[in-house]
Amino acid sequence: MVVQMILEICCKKCSYKTIISLIITAIIIFVLTIQDSAELYIIKWNMTENISCHYSYEEDALPLVDRNFSPPPKSIFLHETSCRGGLGSRQACAVESAARAHPDWQVNMLFSGPVSNFVVKRSCLSKLLKYDNVKLMRIHLKDYAKGTPLESLVAASPYNKSAWRIEHTSDVLRYLTLYKYGGVYMDSDVVVVRSFNSLDNNWSARESVYAVDSGVMSFSRDSLGRKMASAAIEDFRKNYKPNVWGNNGPGVITRVVKQMCYKTKKKKWIHGCNGFKIYDPVVFYPVYYKKNRQYFEAGRNLTTSGKTYAHHIWNALTHKYSVPKTSPYAKLAMQFCPTVYEMYGDNFGV
Repeated sequence: MVVQMILEICCKKCSYKTIISLIITAIIIFVLTIQDSAELYIIKWNMTENISCHYSYEEDALPLVDRNFSPPPKSIFLHETSCRGGLGSRQACAVESAARAHPDWQVNMLFSGPVSNFVVKRSCLSKLLKYDNVKLMRIHLKDYAKGTPLESLVAASPYNKSAWRIEHTSDVLRYLTLYKYGGVYMDSDVVVVRSFNSLDNNWSARESVYAVDSGVMSFSRDSLGRKMASAAIEDFRKNYKPNVWGNNGPGVITRVVKQMCYKTKKKKWIHGCNGFKIYDPVVFYPVYYKKNRQYFEAGRNLTTSGKTYAHHIWNALTHKYSVPKTSPYAKLAMQFCPTVYEMYGDNFGV
């Protein structure tokens, strides 16, 4: 039909070359339309502690992080340490929200397992790659740790003995990445609602009165940032415990801050010291983890604060919850990761 229409339009006025050119153009547009309208591949959340993919070199469609990788100072890093071979809707929402809030930053999602070409082209990854500031890359753990204080620890694969292999791999990577490159690390169950540009260069935040969390934190490339990154990586090396959930994540940053601020009175160190800022829970953890259901309750309206920069959804505790369209989480997703939310529709959050 397309060919017939072109012939009818051109009639005798078009040259043979023009007709052929128009036909080829029409075919290309038709093929691209078919591809764009094809059903996207949806990866749903699957709770597993299998991390065998970390040692796989097959089906690697993503570019590899190697010694030539040089992210800009304004970089945000997230990690995917499961073996699902892609991202779920919550993780994709975190990436999109970070990218939308920071058009002048580079948002790096680093995968510790392989991602196939099919998943890159047909899943939510294809949507994320439409953002110019989003980079999706593969890392090989042992190579990634070479030349760092954690080289021997990572080579021994201690997280293989952990009851929380995926989480503890993420703990290794967050401190290792900030040590190698500097920048901002954030968990993949975070919705960013405001640019970090107005924050200090080096910071973390408390999730409660005296507990510093590692879900979102910044170690810049300045001298203080390098000092914090080195202290954190050394603490991780000395104190890694495979059988304690929070020891290797929030435990590290809490111990480092307490050590750095040991001369500061308790009521004061909770806000930081020596140039390192510790923000109040409202900045990144406005809903306390024990009240996490508030994000998923239909019809609930959260009391938001102008001080909030991101919402931590506490996926480890909430991954089984559905996300009603009138829930606070759905409303956040509609506003701050609209492309991902629209793609998943009723499947968002599952």
